[in-house]
Amino acid sequence: MRARVFAICVGLAVALTGCGGDDAVRGGADSSADKTQQVDPTAGRRGPLATHGVVDCVESYAPAAVTKRALAFDGVVIDIGRSVSDRAGGGDLDLPGVTFRVTQWFGGGEGSTSTVDLQLPEDSYGIGSRLLVSGESRWGDPELTDAIAWPCGFTRYYDAETAQAWEDAY
Repeated sequence: MRARVFAICVGLAVALTGCGGDDAVRGGADSSADKTQQVDPTAGRRGPLATHGVVDCVESYAPAAVTKRALAFDGVVIDIGRSVSDRAGGGDLDLPGVTFRVTQWFGGGEGSTSTVDLQLPEDSYGIGSRLLVSGESRWGDPELTDAIAWPCGFTRYYDAETAQAWEDAY
């Protein structure tokens, strides 16, 4: 009987862990999943991340235009947290800071991870999503510690053909 009660308790604990709310979905401090091994919730999607018409674009997307951005990489979302480009005193965009495990740098960076501010339209991406990201320093920091991903097609769902086009452009 004790073994059965123990098994039921363990089962309930596992089930309740999966109900962690927004922090678990967004990768907050309470998220206990191994974020580097998540299944891509956006696998099979192609093209630009949805912006739902909330941005105006100065430049049209093309692989050659990506080479003009301060950074470009192929990466997998491993955490979603606080903004890296907001500053005290106003001008806050309140975008989440999205940390990526970088698969390949095309330009502008190095290292195994990168954090950039990225719009979060509902269901556009999540922990485990593989994206092609390009962007700029928001405030001119040459170290790109204030990086912000460009919308308007410059940040896209991963597909091998587009990744190859970015690599060829560089």
